[in-house]
Amino acid sequence: MTLLSVIVLNLRQPELLRACLRSLETALARVDGETELVVVDNGSGDGSGALVRAEFPRVLLTELPENRGFTGGVNVGLERSSGEFVALVNNDATLEPGTLLELLRVVETADDIGSVAAQMRFADRPETINSAGIGVDRLGIAYDRLLGSPVSHSEREPIEVFGASGGAVLWRRRVLDQIGALDDPYFIYLEDADAAWRARMHGWRALYAPDAVVWHHHSMTTRHISDFKYELVGRNRVRLLARNACLGQLLPYAPAMVAYDIAYIVYAMARDRTLAPLHGRLRGLREWRSARRSGAAGRRRVELEPRQGLGAALARRRAWGGPQTP
Repeated sequence: MTLLSVIVLNLRQPELLRACLRSLETALARVDGETELVVVDNGSGDGSGALVRAEFPRVLLTELPENRGFTGGVNVGLERSSGEFVALVNNDATLEPGTLLELLRVVETADDIGSVAAQMRFADRPETINSAGIGVDRLGIAYDRLLGSPVSHSEREPIEVFGASGGAVLWRRRVLDQIGALDDPYFIYLEDADAAWRARMHGWRALYAPDAVVWHHHSMTTRHISDFKYELVGRNRVRLLARNACLGQLLPYAPAMVAYDIAYIVYAMARDRTLAPLHGRLRGLREWRSARRSGAAGRRRVELEPRQGLGAALARRRAWGGPQTP
């Protein structure tokens, strides 16, 4: 039986993909057990598939005819892989040699650990954290823990977190089988928060492993300041709440949620001259009922983090150098 499958989704980044796969081959060589490396190309049309076939013949390559988004591409990879554990790694990331081994070590420390988050650092700012797992606050705002903090501020030992960023995470396949993999309508953005929320509703814990280091060329495929990202993040913020939040979480915080979103929309209008955050949220509200039904099975209350607020969102923007994931 295959112990570990690593899935890399690629979209028009052949040079970054080459570096990613080289680092993965080195990291996989340290794993004691059967492994496989799966690449799903999301209709790049730029020779990425030919590069993989020529330079990485042991890779299991699937070339899709069109871009099916992060969720669609990853779900194809899940269908075509067989590992007891599944690692998702962004094509714009590279791993330290011992990262996969450390993720496996941490996930096997307890039977109820469903996922493990790596320590993601900015590739161009190697002493700055990009993600140390993710949190979701009581307004339903998902965020990367310790974003923009120096590495020295990180915990030194594994610690429980709400979930893991989809850019560098190890999942126990049994969890993904139970919760239904990634929710395809997200396309991209916040699908990792949705999966983490659903896993917690089923009783699975997530840990952050600070010694599992990944270097990330952040947002190389999709730009931060773009109407595409603004609209999808806005739509998916509403979808995240519709699918996962109980009425006991929605009703008390509804006024604060509305106030936050209005402030965010006004800020984006003034700062970036765009109404895309508004359009995305309106689209999410139009889809509320269908999203609510899609998440109904097994919905139960889970503990969320204290409110972060708009100030924290603006701090995330400064740390990224672009719009935050609100």
